[in-house]
Amino acid sequence: MNLLEDSWIPVRADGGTGAFRLLTYRQLLCEPDDWQVSLPRDDLELACVQLLACMTQVMYLPEDDKTLRERIANPLSPENFAVGVAPCKDWFDLDHPTQPFMQSRGVKAAEDTPIQKLLIGLPEGNNHAFFNEAGEVRHLGGALAAIALFNQASNCPSFGGGFKGSLRGGAPITTLVYGENLRDTIWRNVLTRPRIAERQIAIPGFEQDQPTWVKPILEKSTIHWNEIGLMRGLFWQPARVELVKSEVLTPCDVLGGEAMQEYTGFRKEKFNFTVDGVWPHPHGAMTMNLKKDPPVKFASFTTTAPAWTHLSEFVVPNAVNASESKEGSIPAGPITQANEIGEGDLHLLIGGYRTNQASVLERRHEMMSLAQGWQDDKGRLPKLVEIGKEAKKALRGKLYFAVQGNKDKGLKGIGAAIHETAEKLFYARTESLIHETFSNELTFKEWATARSAFAKQLADHCRDIFEELTDPYTMKPELIPVIAWARRSLNTDLKKLMEEA
Repeated sequence: MNLLEDSWIPVRADGGTGAFRLLTYRQLLCEPDDWQVSLPRDDLELACVQLLACMTQVMYLPEDDKTLRERIANPLSPENFAVGVAPCKDWFDLDHPTQPFMQSRGVKAAEDTPIQKLLIGLPEGNNHAFFNEAGEVRHLGGALAAIALFNQASNCPSFGGGFKGSLRGGAPITTLVYGENLRDTIWRNVLTRPRIAERQIAIPGFEQDQPTWVKPILEKSTIHWNEIGLMRGLFWQPARVELVKSEVLTPCDVLGGEAMQEYTGFRKEKFNFTVDGVWPHPHGAMTMNLKKDPPVKFASFTTTAPAWTHLSEFVVPNAVNASESKEGSIPAGPITQANEIGEGDLHLLIGGYRTNQASVLERRHEMMSLAQGWQDDKGRLPKLVEIGKEAKKALRGKLYFAVQGNKDKGLKGIGAAIHETAEKLFYARTESLIHETFSNELTFKEWATARSAFAKQLADHCRDIFEELTDPYTMKPELIPVIAWARRSLNTDLKKLMEEA
């Protein structure tokens, strides 16, 4: 299957509500229809969008904002499409005899790995899960195999010890702009040539800038980050893998469809190399801390905190000043571009995995909308995020005090870890409030009123959760003093939060 010629993009018509079909790349870019990606897993949908954005970025790099606006507004002509794909026609073929897409020919392995291992997070081998079983997916069609290969290489932890991970680290957060339809979304995540240059990414041209399956990484080599060009970096494959086709015709276990020669597994082989430095991939926020080594890394989900707690990193640049602030952040390229071309409302696609080394603990994929005014220079969006985080901190902290007690004050502690339950309840109960506040156009137009109302509603949630979790323990007289102490301290902190909002 060739991604530049065959039907492989899983979509639904009419904005995602219509009939399902597989679309060609040419149809996507050259026809004006209202398509949306349609897959049974949100992480695979995001990976499909990212794969299409990367393909379009390298083949149709806009020279300036005028060209980008034209591409967003109007489909490509068949002639322009043909010119763009011509230099890459042999690079996106899953079954190419010598340079298959994101694979290596002649991989040596003691045994084949089941294809389900490519679908990150599903159990395989001796792993167990509540809702999925090992061997549940035995056959993958070309569309899912291509998307899963790209996702594994770009967004997932490595295959384990001895295998390298992506250029962005083990499990980076991907942040993209969401448009009115799939074609619109793709172009809004394609950066202009000057913005690629601003991120210090080299664009040497296809003769020098070839993907790793065409020009393989040399064993035991050391590669400096600025030697990696745009094409090579966006399609970086850190592992030696080779898909294994079935000997019989069968439908894809994920998408169904006609019985074909599908993929049943893959071979993987360890090999060692070193990347010196951090390649500034455009699809994720980079965080900087001069006190840590390495000082630059990509944002990732390390706790159960929802995506909104990272919004300041995702959308607001924060420069590092060596004499003052030791920390900073650079948003993903498409977010910065949306700010600079003045798109008003911003709709984000945010996704990643929370992991423990090579094990995936949870998938985290969601959409978030920001009303016009999110890009103001007064720091209003970071202020809202900070209010939310401070409210949670106050609730958890005071309940932790009640749990631990205080010997010096003669206060016996509750003992049960209700502070951890409180954090989960806070995030669950404030989620709709958070999303509604960030997406409401009045939030930034009537800032003072909206900010105060937001802080008050968060404070009310905190008090309700506190009472709900401590009420059962008020039946024990010896615990009443510590609960009263914690309640009074919480109210003090929440009052201060509302006054400062």
